[in-house]
Amino acid sequence: MTIFAALKDAFRAYKEHFGNTVKFLIVEACITLAALTPLLFLTDSSLKVFALLAVPLWILLVFWGRVNAADGMRDSLRGGSLFSYKLIDPSAYGKKLAYGLKRMLMLLFWSVPLIACLVIAKIHYSGDMDGFTLLRGIKDFGGGELMTGVLYLIAIFVGAVLLVAFGCAFHSGDRHAFIRNNTKMLRGHHGKIVLCWICSLITILPIIIAIVAVIIRYLPVLQDLNGLVMKTVSLPSTKVSLIILAVGGVLTIPLLPLRSLIPAAFVNGLEKE
Repeated sequence: MTIFAALKDAFRAYKEHFGNTVKFLIVEACITLAALTPLLFLTDSSLKVFALLAVPLWILLVFWGRVNAADGMRDSLRGGSLFSYKLIDPSAYGKKLAYGLKRMLMLLFWSVPLIACLVIAKIHYSGDMDGFTLLRGIKDFGGGELMTGVLYLIAIFVGAVLLVAFGCAFHSGDRHAFIRNNTKMLRGHHGKIVLCWICSLITILPIIIAIVAVIIRYLPVLQDLNGLVMKTVSLPSTKVSLIILAVGGVLTIPLLPLRSLIPAAFVNGLEKE
């Protein structure tokens, strides 16, 4: 199975069943929002603790829903409908949940460096730290150069995030193999799976462009952190930045099913071989 063939099959399924793709997206959104509903408790200080219910709900609903979504994608690539009962199929719930937990543990493994970075940052830069102390710490980290320290921190953070992204890419075909009851079919093909996942990033290009545009707006501020602390430099309009991100997000949402269909198409092709 070639990556080009997988892309072709994914685009075909997406184009031919666009209406069902939108319905599929709505169902997935409903499942996700149902899991996140407890976060509404954050609006009341006396009920904030109940927001933690979002964690078990996410595990119980989203993990199961993602496996069902993979099953729906399999049908779509075989000429069936992406929008079907399988999206909410309760059968083999325990097995699907167990798989979701296993996948979560695998992704947590890839996230260890990022978690470590966040914990270390929390330990070193917590409490009532003023801006001058923070800048001094960053400057010391950069060997006496503030921008060098900033670049070092960004490089470490980006490296940790990229490792998580690689983990997501490496395991992006797992759920599609799982619903085919043949997880061994991916052996020797993870390189192509990763490339398929990278190719699928084209579907989130709108939000990537939006994020880059926002970062560019803040670059002058990053180059003059001293001025920001001294309040001689003002931040760009937050409202404009949010609008840019919102536009990017709206343009990206309809393409999200296509992003998942690409690795699904690759696994589907492997099954046929």
